[in-house]
Amino acid sequence: MSSSTLSDFKALQPFNGLSELDLTPQVEVSLVIPARNASQTLETTIDDAHSFLQQRYGQLFEIILVPNPAPDDLMDPSIQIAEKLTEKFKEVRSCPHLFPPGKGAAIRTGLKNSRGKWILFTDSDLPYDLDFFDSAVLQLKQGFDLVTGNRRLPSSYFNIPVELLRLAYGRHRLGLGFNRLVRWLLPIRTTDTQAGIKALSRRLAQKVCLTQACPGFLFDLEIFLTAHAQNLKQTEFPVTLYLNSEKTTIRILRECILVAFWITRIKWRNHMKVYGKIPGFSKRILTRYRQASLPTRLFLSARWRLTPYSRMTSRLPERGIILDVGCGHGLFSLAAGLHSPTREVIGIDHDTHRVTLGSLAVQDLPNIHIQNGNISHLPKGTKPYSGIAMIDVMHYFDPPTQEELIQKAFDLLEPGGTLLVREVDPQSGIQSKWNRFYERMATRIGFTQSEKKELHFRTQSEWKELIQKSGFKVNSEPCSNLLFADILYTCERLH
Repeated sequence: MSSSTLSDFKALQPFNGLSELDLTPQVEVSLVIPARNASQTLETTIDDAHSFLQQRYGQLFEIILVPNPAPDDLMDPSIQIAEKLTEKFKEVRSCPHLFPPGKGAAIRTGLKNSRGKWILFTDSDLPYDLDFFDSAVLQLKQGFDLVTGNRRLPSSYFNIPVELLRLAYGRHRLGLGFNRLVRWLLPIRTTDTQAGIKALSRRLAQKVCLTQACPGFLFDLEIFLTAHAQNLKQTEFPVTLYLNSEKTTIRILRECILVAFWITRIKWRNHMKVYGKIPGFSKRILTRYRQASLPTRLFLSARWRLTPYSRMTSRLPERGIILDVGCGHGLFSLAAGLHSPTREVIGIDHDTHRVTLGSLAVQDLPNIHIQNGNISHLPKGTKPYSGIAMIDVMHYFDPPTQEELIQKAFDLLEPGGTLLVREVDPQSGIQSKWNRFYERMATRIGFTQSEKKELHFRTQSEWKELIQKSGFKVNSEPCSNLLFADILYTCERLH
């Protein structure tokens, strides 16, 4: 299979996993610009865009460049040019996108990395008048979630040299035919879905990140369908299009094949109401482990359903640095980081295989980190932790080590910080016996890696006494389902 054919095949593949977007904005506006085969004219583009945004928003904006070179194009300088521009402008960030190939995938990478209340995007050669964004942001502030440019409105203008009239007319006729097909197949009413200039509310951008599957140029259709299915308001404005050359990153013959595939797939997804159903928290977590083996996925699915992760993470501070001790595959770290994006979660575990899977699961989440570490030597951060979690790990250590770990956690926490400890209650009858049997079997067969095969359990009163002795205020509560007998100890450092 040739490299170009391989690229075409990869462009048919949907995204793997789901991506999160922090709903808390940090600046007023984010402008996302994908760049492929960028030339030095990209610097002129950024100069114009930077000046435009600075006049309107001062320092409260960002420009996100998304260089996305084709997989078979080793000479594409887009990444190097983007990095150079980040040095010139402090408001410019470079977020390279390598896989899967396609403009839609690159735009979504920009959306995921955006920090603006309003998110705008356009093409790297600035083919549209930037004044469009003045009207667009005004509409977003008035309650609209999607504002798009429409080249076919009567008041839109084309600014083109005479020698490109034939090209422009041909594209216009092709676009009209495509649009008629789209409106016949899908609940889309606009006469121009593919104009490369749009503005989204952060709310819509978050939903698009969770529903988008197409990595190619038909991603625009999924934006319209998501807004429609979520009952979000949308409007459109005329634009001025500047067409100065025949340069394009679209190869018509190849795109015809992709259009047939993706129109069919998008229509089916719309029929299945995918765009109206934002995946639940459980699916958003478990889908991130698609690369794991089937037994591991089954184990993680069962563990997620049998363990009240959401309730446990709600006991932690909403902000600050959280240390997840013995994080395993990272389920608790994921739940904590997604529950509150203002947390920075660091998960450590000595099992290299589990850490690898956990790292892959959180690779697109900048506030969650999974890494190898020895849980008997807790890492000291640059500043005190807001929270430390030790979920189902303390029984692997002998009593003196348990006491040492609790004291270390106290020393590493900031005043008012929270320590979470979940352990089996050995005095809960049949549930307790089953709980301890499960833990021992998992350790002996090697499914749970531990340096020592002997396990050490304490009663509720013994745990409370040990934790209070270190200087914590302790609250305990049952924290499992009917099959198990786990107790969650929420411990507050008083001083």
